[in-house]
Amino acid sequence: MKRENLILSILAYAISLALVAFIGFPLLWMVLSSIKPASELFVSPPAIWPRAVTAEWYRNVLSGSDAPRFFLNSLIVGAATTIVCLTIGSLSAYGVTRFEFPGKRLLQFGALVGYVFPAIVLFVPIYMIVNTLGLIDSYAGLVICHCILTFPFALWMLRSFFQNIPRDIDEAAWVDGASFLRTFVSIILPLALPGIIAVGIFVFVLSWNEFLFASVLMTSAESKTVPVGIAEFITSFDIRWGEIMALGTLATVPVVVLFLSIQRYFLRGVLSGAVKG
Repeated sequence: MKRENLILSILAYAISLALVAFIGFPLLWMVLSSIKPASELFVSPPAIWPRAVTAEWYRNVLSGSDAPRFFLNSLIVGAATTIVCLTIGSLSAYGVTRFEFPGKRLLQFGALVGYVFPAIVLFVPIYMIVNTLGLIDSYAGLVICHCILTFPFALWMLRSFFQNIPRDIDEAAWVDGASFLRTFVSIILPLALPGIIAVGIFVFVLSWNEFLFASVLMTSAESKTVPVGIAEFITSFDIRWGEIMALGTLATVPVVVLFLSIQRYFLRGVLSGAVKG
């Protein structure tokens, strides 16, 4: 029995290591390519480790382009999307897990169907709505689009977290005279905080990396986000791979810092949503 457990443990670690290498190698290649001089970017056969190190691509990105503005735009849109989506999503998830009302199943089914469809299918109707509201090339318009794309995911994830909180806690608060809103804000939200933070990370990352709507809605140079900014380095005449690798590396930094800073809440949230009871 012990031998079988040892073999299974070794196999599990080997598979995990292979997955980490498969996922991490492109990121490592991007980081190393961002510090390679131009003469080493296209050598054949390609070399993983650079023979020389340069900061030329980072200087070109930070001082020779609108990259700082791209990051500011992405940060504003990502933070606003996360706040709005978590607010609406947590209230909706609390409602569908605690109350019975007409259209409850339809709401959940509609959110699930909306999450299944790819963004390109929803592009035309969403664009028409944003255009009718006069929100083209504005933070509000892009935030609305990102909220539409991320809300179904947030609702279903938060629904599982709220289901893990016993309903008896709500009923005890109601008996003591607390209103539905007071119960939600003062009791349920603190208990569901790890799950809310986990969902918030996913929502922020989805908004940070979204390209389709950002490339069409944000028409002015001052409003472009990081993914759109990276595409700006691809022109009809050349592809500036050094700058693309440097900007891509910088774009991963906020996400990594965000994840590391609240990693313990993220793990607690994921695990609490994985087990019901």
